[in-house]
Amino acid sequence: MATAKSVGRAAGAGPPASRPPGRRGRAFASLNALLKQHLRRSADGRKVVSHATINDRSEFFSRMVRELHDLGYKLADVRRLKPKHVEALMKRWEAAELSASTLQKRFSYLTLLCGWIGKKSMLRPGSTYLEDPDRYRREYAADRDRSWTGAGVDPLEKIAEIERDDPAVARVLRLQHAFGLRIQEASLLNPARDRTDETQLRVVAGTKGGRPRAVPIETDAQRAVLAEAARQAERTRRSMIPPEYDLKQWLKHCYHVLARHGVTRKDGLVGHGLRHQYANDRYEELTGEPAPVRGGGPVADADDRNARCDVTARLGHARPSITTAYYGKERPAPAATPEERQRFLQEQRVQRRLLVERLKDRIGARQNGRGPVGAGTLALRGRLLQGMLATLAKHGAPLHTPDALGESHIDLLLAHWRASPTLSPASARNQVQLLAQLCGWLDRPDLAARVRAAWKTAGASPLSHPRPWSEARIQERLQAIRDRDPRAALHLELVRVVGLTHRQAGMLQPAAAFRDGVLDVLWETPPDRVLRYPIAGARQRAVLDHALALLPAPDERVCPPGLSLPSWLARVYHVLRAVGGIGVPGEPTLADLKDPEAPTPTALPREAYLLARAGLAAPKPR
Repeated sequence: MATAKSVGRAAGAGPPASRPPGRRGRAFASLNALLKQHLRRSADGRKVVSHATINDRSEFFSRMVRELHDLGYKLADVRRLKPKHVEALMKRWEAAELSASTLQKRFSYLTLLCGWIGKKSMLRPGSTYLEDPDRYRREYAADRDRSWTGAGVDPLEKIAEIERDDPAVARVLRLQHAFGLRIQEASLLNPARDRTDETQLRVVAGTKGGRPRAVPIETDAQRAVLAEAARQAERTRRSMIPPEYDLKQWLKHCYHVLARHGVTRKDGLVGHGLRHQYANDRYEELTGEPAPVRGGGPVADADDRNARCDVTARLGHARPSITTAYYGKERPAPAATPEERQRFLQEQRVQRRLLVERLKDRIGARQNGRGPVGAGTLALRGRLLQGMLATLAKHGAPLHTPDALGESHIDLLLAHWRASPTLSPASARNQVQLLAQLCGWLDRPDLAARVRAAWKTAGASPLSHPRPWSEARIQERLQAIRDRDPRAALHLELVRVVGLTHRQAGMLQPAAAFRDGVLDVLWETPPDRVLRYPIAGARQRAVLDHALALLPAPDERVCPPGLSLPSWLARVYHVLRAVGGIGVPGEPTLADLKDPEAPTPTALPREAYLLARAGLAAPKPR
């Protein structure tokens, strides 16, 4: 029989203590805390990502925790993620035969997570975690023409057929066809808002990654399509979407209408094919040859690159290389038959694996033996070595085994680098130094000495100082660049004559930055500083006058609209070397050609400068 005291204890005891969470529960708790802080922001923290990205990230990280526990790694805190966990996950995904795009996406999320927890430096390049690094290589180039004409369909006839069923959907398709827009961009377009003038259409709403771009208005057909779109936007008072739909409902309706007319992936025809149509048609207009995916003939490298850069900007991409997904790329055929070509590629993979296996204990060490190199250096070494193997194979002297490296291979590589019109002195130095290191790793000091001696004997050492150019020769080279790309020539003059860095020159808005004889640079400057360049010399004034004539609008940057700064700089560097011949081996670099009268900037406090520019007084210190 229970006593009153025992009953009192039982009554006051309350519910039993809850069971503490296990390791998996604690892992999810730490993950949730981390996601609450970072999930909605982009990798650089500068913008909010889309709901689709938020959901995808959340699903991936939850799956990651579950998979680690299934593999036996009882991780209790995601902030304690280690290299062994990353390696286990990558090998599991490789065993599951995931595609290269999926592997890259998952590794990018792992990179993002490591950045959040301050461990990004522990990661190696994604391909190094796999047994077969080629599984990580993604092929972007189109293998067939995915445009509507490539599928045997006339775009205008098909759109007219759809118009009889749904004029609103047909209106969106016409915008896609005329300007290469995505379906969401075309749906959200409002010409009254987005048409800057008679020559440009500014695409802002619905763009991928929030990147605005400008698409040229060049034909009467484009103007007619815009006029029709303007009437529709005036009726809806917002965009191409009828008032009874929101965006999600409208896109679903569009796909439903397209499916009724045989525009589905199953039928080999998709709405995105109109962007392929635009890209391929523009490429042919710019080069005079059909795109490679349409069986076009060879095109001069400069014309091909300029066309790709132009189409890249029109489509709203950041990298010219991505446009190969639209019109493919020409590749030198190493073999006459598919069987021989397949054998060639297999030999390349075997050569890479043999080289990796032979160098695995040495390639990651510093040249002075003091510890390992960083992940970036290791990745660079891997890329350069793969490039050497490819160069030898293309010239008919494949390196079947690492220890077969001989004098003929050395001479071939050195001759190739000397003849390259686009290899900068710094790149040449990296190549030569790595080749000498490779000889040392293979225990061939005699070949290493031959590399250095042969390079210096030929007078192609990147360390040798080239002969200076006369001002007349400099202007001749710059004029050649100006004839090809006036903006690129202006960019280079801002660097050479005014003394800006390349990034400052690309971001400069001349009409807004130059006033009262001074050039104020606000972008790519030291923290909390504005750089003021006095423009006193005749050459400096001439460059700025030319800049104002070329870019008169205050919001116009030297970097063209729709092109990211890295893509623009890559384009400038290419023109600098390929057209101007500046910076190629044996010739002076742009730094060597710097104007001796280039002004020295003065650093101004950014806050005080902005207040003064707005006509406000700086607050007095308390």
